[in-house]
Amino acid sequence: LTPARLGRLLHDAEEGDPTSYLELAEEMEEKDLHYRSVLSTRKLQVAQLDITVEAATDEKADVEAADLVRELLNRDELQDDLVDVLDAIGKGFSATEIIWDTSERQWRPVRFEWRDPRWFRFDDVDGRTLRLIGEGGQPEALTPYKFIVHRPRLKAGLPIRGGFARAVAWAYCFKTFDLKSWLVFAEIFGIPFRLGKYHPGASEEDKETLLRATAAQIAEIAR
Repeated sequence: LTPARLGRLLHDAEEGDPTSYLELAEEMEEKDLHYRSVLSTRKLQVAQLDITVEAATDEKADVEAADLVRELLNRDELQDDLVDVLDAIGKGFSATEIIWDTSERQWRPVRFEWRDPRWFRFDDVDGRTLRLIGEGGQPEALTPYKFIVHRPRLKAGLPIRGGFARAVAWAYCFKTFDLKSWLVFAEIFGIPFRLGKYHPGASEEDKETLLRATAAQIAEIAR
């Protein structure tokens, strides 16, 4: 990752192709331990909150609807589902697919599946409407009642610019450069310097040959 490449992939994300940006966001969460810790803390804090459901009115239909929602929220997998939904904190959005049981008259959601954000794109016109990439590679409207789409309001602006990953990316880029320098230093620390000598009567060609040989040895150590 270089500053130039980072600038390009952030620009591409704004222009409607966030694939490289989303891959970088995933990579940072895997490799940057501090970022992962902070992000996980926020996800788990929200996922562990108590959830209450109140019926809109005392009407029978509203009470039954509230009971149905409470039954769904009492599932043991709820916390894991919420963590998946909160993947949007880092990337700016998340789409969790609802798997429905349609074997009876009353459809019921049986589980929720996290879906790779690279399968989705934001609308080219408004930059906010999430669309699914179809089999032909063209964005398609999401099937109604099929996805839970989360777009956290961490900052104003387009959702793809709103995730923590965008702000952290620059620090991650510079940190990567710094770590690489430390690793090179640690690898060659304590190794004697390569010193080449030539006699007073050496020709310019001899000096150049010695310089190339010395540089080659240094480069080999650095690798």
